[in-house]
Amino acid sequence: MPELIFWGIMSLTRFIRDAQSKFEAIPGPAAIFYDAVPARILQKPERKIADDIVQQIGSGTMVDLGCGTGYLSIAIAKRAPNLQVHGIDLSRQMVKLARRHAAGVKNVQFELGDAADLAFEDNSVDFIVSTGSLHHWRRPGKVFDECYRILKNGQEGWIYDPCPDALKKEADTAKKEYGWLRRLILIKITEMHGFSRQEYDSKIKGVLQQSRFKDSFQMELTDMWMKTILKKSRS
Repeated sequence: MPELIFWGIMSLTRFIRDAQSKFEAIPGPAAIFYDAVPARILQKPERKIADDIVQQIGSGTMVDLGCGTGYLSIAIAKRAPNLQVHGIDLSRQMVKLARRHAAGVKNVQFELGDAADLAFEDNSVDFIVSTGSLHHWRRPGKVFDECYRILKNGQEGWIYDPCPDALKKEADTAKKEYGWLRRLILIKITEMHGFSRQEYDSKIKGVLQQSRFKDSFQMELTDMWMKTILKKSRS
């Protein structure tokens, strides 16, 4: 029986990873499921990101790429009332749910949009964040170049994407932070969504080195993520 469960989980993992390569925008029913289960599991890790961001920037314009159902964008907007937060997602259902969650929060808005073709002027954005979206991008190099285009000189983008190696590397810390069961769930989520450290070091780093950020990015494991810091150099 344990062997059957193992192979069942492995098959599900392969199925989900294959589906992600085919659908850049999450379909409506999947968006509803995401909002009901995974998004809520990820709220604690994302609260840490929100805290880090508001220490980095408290005013101006911020863009959340692949904002999903909006929890991170809303958390940041509530913490930083002088920051205008724009959540962008390809899924109509995700945007619809995010707008519903954001009722009453005046400094956040959600729009349907493509991260590879952003509707922002050159040098107009003070900060960019993305969590759990990178592994869905069909044209990551184009998205990175769009980030470079819209960022103001000297400003940063923080791209977080799941990495199971992060949770496994700091096992004791993760168990203390999340408990053993939630840690196991998060590991499985990161295996289904995201890349291994080896894939980040080869595939994603290779794309970045061909982008406009080729001389100004760094990658680090943190919590359950591979965090990629993009910095637009001052001209």
